[in-house]
Amino acid sequence: LYTGDYARQEDRHLKSAEIPEIKPQVLIVEATYGEQNHEPKPKREARFKSDVRAVVERGGKCLIPVFALGRAQELLLILEELWEANPSLQVIPIYYASSLAQRCMEVYKTFINTMNDRIVDRATNPFKFKHISD
Repeated sequence: LYTGDYARQEDRHLKSAEIPEIKPQVLIVEATYGEQNHEPKPKREARFKSDVRAVVERGGKCLIPVFALGRAQELLLILEELWEANPSLQVIPIYYASSLAQRCMEVYKTFINTMNDRIVDRATNPFKFKHISD
């Protein structure tokens, strides 16, 4: 069995990894952070939103290098939510500048039926951003 990066916790958009029914004889896993313990997701997200808000409210600019597909989309969903909840931020533009992320976003927009229930059950496509431009 071969797998890339995976998580047993659901993201904002992706389902958690499933345990396969088969019993593999060989397992190959991407494990960049395999031995690290991360702070709880709600705490990480709150810190991220607080840091971004603090920077832009004092007139600064945030450059967030994100190379992992999936992680980029999750951060964009978090930023979209933050801007939607804070009208004072809505005059500040958000751009993502990755041709790979842009191509990947088309896949996300098209196949929302493969995302987690939070995404599938929404009335609108959350990847058609109101506050984020490419």
